[in-house]
Amino acid sequence: MVRIVRVRRGDESYIAVIGDMLSSRALSSAERKSVQSRFSEYIGALNRSKRYRSALVSKFAITLGDEFQGILKDSSVLPDLIWDVTGALGLPAFRLGIGYGTIDTAIPPYAINLDGPALHRARAAIETAKSGEILGGVFVGFGEEIDEVANGIARLLSFHVHKRSSIQLRVLGFLRQGYSQVEIARLMNQSPQAVSQHKKAAGWESFHAGEQALCAILRIATAPRPK
Repeated sequence: MVRIVRVRRGDESYIAVIGDMLSSRALSSAERKSVQSRFSEYIGALNRSKRYRSALVSKFAITLGDEFQGILKDSSVLPDLIWDVTGALGLPAFRLGIGYGTIDTAIPPYAINLDGPALHRARAAIETAKSGEILGGVFVGFGEEIDEVANGIARLLSFHVHKRSSIQLRVLGFLRQGYSQVEIARLMNQSPQAVSQHKKAAGWESFHAGEQALCAILRIATAPRPK
């Protein structure tokens, strides 16, 4: 039996996320088939992840072949989502459009056949990302000033990530998960001193502060308003 969550129009605001795969039309037929298989597996893994399970109101679904969308109720997972989508192994890069607003239709378990301001703003964000060739997430609908702040932080974080080496990104990934330097050294088969050097070169403290700032500004924007 399919469960439908009925939401009255204008009752509550949600976060709509649309991901758009870059350069998918340039793939050959054989490449497209392989990428689509990995894409489907990846979206399934996102839905199964404990990180997003409690935040998802409507699970991620592939919509237009090279796009996916989902509905969230918790903005705190957005830096994680941006990180995960940016580093999706074996897949082309993704643009992310993130819109905040109401949903006018019933919300199904998977994010298909949905409509409302949240989706329209996420689509507008994707179009901005396309026209500006922007990676790292574009935010629309959180409030004019908050959109500006969130987009500025996201641009800086994206620039930071794309300037890091593969080994620095691995260290950042482990640090984001809460591993200690000693644990990371063991996982990477390196000395703690080497990991410390990679951590410093990767700019972990600055990157972590940026993600915390993004969480904070989005938490302010999405906090329940007094009735």
